[in-house]
Amino acid sequence: MKKIKVDLQERSYRIFIGSGAVGELPNFMKTRKSSAPVVVITDKTVAKKTKRIMDSVIKKLPNECFRIIVPPNETSKTMEFFQDTVQKISKKTKTHRPIIVALGGGVVGDLAGFISATYRRGVPFVQIPTTLLAQVDSSIGGKTGIDLSEAKNLVGAFYQPKIILSDLRFLKTLPRRELRNGIAEVIKYAVITDIGLFDYLEKNMENILSGEEKALEKIVYECAKIKAGIVEKDELDAKDIRIVLNFGHTLGHAIEAAAGYSKLLSHGEAVAIGMILAGEVALRLDMMKETELERLKKLIKRAGFFIKLGDVPITAIMNSYGYDKKFVAGANRFVLPKRIGKTEIVDDIPTLLIRTVLRQYLKKN
Repeated sequence: MKKIKVDLQERSYRIFIGSGAVGELPNFMKTRKSSAPVVVITDKTVAKKTKRIMDSVIKKLPNECFRIIVPPNETSKTMEFFQDTVQKISKKTKTHRPIIVALGGGVVGDLAGFISATYRRGVPFVQIPTTLLAQVDSSIGGKTGIDLSEAKNLVGAFYQPKIILSDLRFLKTLPRRELRNGIAEVIKYAVITDIGLFDYLEKNMENILSGEEKALEKIVYECAKIKAGIVEKDELDAKDIRIVLNFGHTLGHAIEAAAGYSKLLSHGEAVAIGMILAGEVALRLDMMKETELERLKKLIKRAGFFIKLGDVPITAIMNSYGYDKKFVAGANRFVLPKRIGKTEIVDDIPTLLIRTVLRQYLKKN
């Protein structure tokens, strides 16, 4: 079992990574010496696939435990489901302050985290990420939120979990497409800060895609360690340090929203194309060499991503992009690559340049 400490003073917590990590949940509950009811928020798909493992863990809990099932997609992150889920928690726990457990991917984690931050002005929160994307990225750092129709995560809060249990056994249940979603985030980490990790991905992509546990443990640990270090320096995203984690997400999120959070386009697929688009912008600004961009494209293709998108109008993408939270006084902000392992924040990139790059990669406009 590998452990990482996220050092945030009184909000510090540990990340457990390995096969069997979820077995730490009963120990965690016992050390808290709390009789508070435990509410596990999960979706139907995850509940079914994790049932055998989670049933044995829940039996060992000293607390009463309830499950709340939400839809297994981005539609769970709406005001409607937020309100519905809070009401269910209130009815089940009544006058008690519960401990909320997020069992699932990034969607469940964002929703459960936002509920934890706001219900009764804040209740304890545990992350049990079951997807590669959540284990390497979204479960770490305390960003929670729900979507509005205009854009992702426009309503949210910073709220740190008490512990993260990244059990590698859950990754074995993932379909190939879901595994690729996480690989997009792993590539992001390699590009922004770690050329050694990029080299590892180039040499081991097939092992990762096949679900080899040693390779998965390596990338989960390396990415979690990188993100923990960034979060420790800039917990509230206020020092222009944490913003680097948005590489590929500025246009990636805009494409997701413009596509209506469709099942035809996953988050990882949007981020993959978003990284390439950011690279193209950097190339046209003479920040990045073409050889470096081609290396990035090649790795993204080897991970199984398409680098062309269709049926998403540029006007819709640009409208969603206008809601990006990184805008300052009306000026955009992009995290752009200078080379593999090094990025730079660039302000006020001309809209014409962004549209030009989008036209190059979108089949229909």
